[in-house]
Amino acid sequence: MSSNSIRVGASLFKQAQQEGALMSRSAAQQIEYWARVGAACEAAGLTVADVARMLGSGDTQGRVQASSEKELWALKRQQQRQDLASVKGGRHSAASMSWFSGGRGKSAKLVDSPY
Repeated sequence: MSSNSIRVGASLFKQAQQEGALMSRSAAQQIEYWARVGAACEAAGLTVADVARMLGSGDTQGRVQASSEKELWALKRQQQRQDLASVKGGRHSAASMSWFSGGRGKSAKLVDSPY
């Protein structure tokens, strides 16, 4: 694998060393990891506000909790608007927005089901 040198601030480098040590990564590997995570968030059409909201909710799966049925439907409509904007913006194809795309439906396993 080829590599290039870049300059990063001393505080970012120190933070990467500390965080990387927890996961047995070098500072460079940690910064690469953060870059891949950031790129994946952007590719998914997430904004900084979306990520902050997900992190603030304490939900590690990226789901926002609804406290009522009305709030749940409001969140679903909001997600639909974001999905439509993502398709219109060319970040995703309409087919990729389906849960059944890419053979995911065939490989799904029902939880607590005899099937």
